[in-house]
Amino acid sequence: MDPSYPLLPSSGAGSPVPRRGGGVARPPAGAPGPAPVHAAGEMGLSTGEPLRDACWDMIGPRTRERLQDHAGALIDWYATGDPSSGDGRPYAVLFGDRGLSIAEPRLNTEHRPVYAVSAFLFEPGSLRHVPIDHRPPPVMARGPASTAAPSSGPGASGRADIGLTAPARGVLGNLPPRAQELLQTPFLPGAKVLRCDWYYQGHAHRLSMFMLYLAGTRDVTVATGTKIVPAGHDDATAHWSLTCYRAAVARRIGR
Repeated sequence: MDPSYPLLPSSGAGSPVPRRGGGVARPPAGAPGPAPVHAAGEMGLSTGEPLRDACWDMIGPRTRERLQDHAGALIDWYATGDPSSGDGRPYAVLFGDRGLSIAEPRLNTEHRPVYAVSAFLFEPGSLRHVPIDHRPPPVMARGPASTAAPSSGPGASGRADIGLTAPARGVLGNLPPRAQELLQTPFLPGAKVLRCDWYYQGHAHRLSMFMLYLAGTRDVTVATGTKIVPAGHDDATAHWSLTCYRAAVARRIGR
């Protein structure tokens, strides 16, 4: 395991804003550089959409049971509407001590609604985590600006590009630099990011839950937690309470 995740083996323990598809792009060839620190993109909030609990209830019990079996002891999860379903059905992502499982609405060959369940199952004992408590001072109290500017696109400033799209980089850019590093480092040697997705819910100055994952053939990384913008702060100095996870992939189910 990466030394960035040293000593903390893990055990199971508003409005939604989903991002579907387009989280992964083909990375260019070339030697990897350091993990990029991305520029923050907009993290808007929608209204009138059902929250994750209501969406979870819309998924059939057999599908939910399969997701839970693959994930194991639950760490975090979300369910939200899938515009590509055509019939308003949600999709769901569960992250647990045994794996990351995903259910997506589909139509079978008889044009009946079904769910396609896929999963990244973890090597036993490989799940590690690092807590991040990010508490920058208010804008007016900050010292001189850092000389390390965030990257603005793939391969900017000689940094590695792991193949994420602009929306994915924009969401990552809102996270503390340490979280960005932990999430991306396993993919820097050239491992392909197969899937990237995220979800959050809450209000403009407080996200009550946030989850983002990157999944590849060898590793899965996940960030979960909350965000608060205290009085006198803005999004650039928001306070994040996160846990970043990494696990080795033993086997994949589905696509």
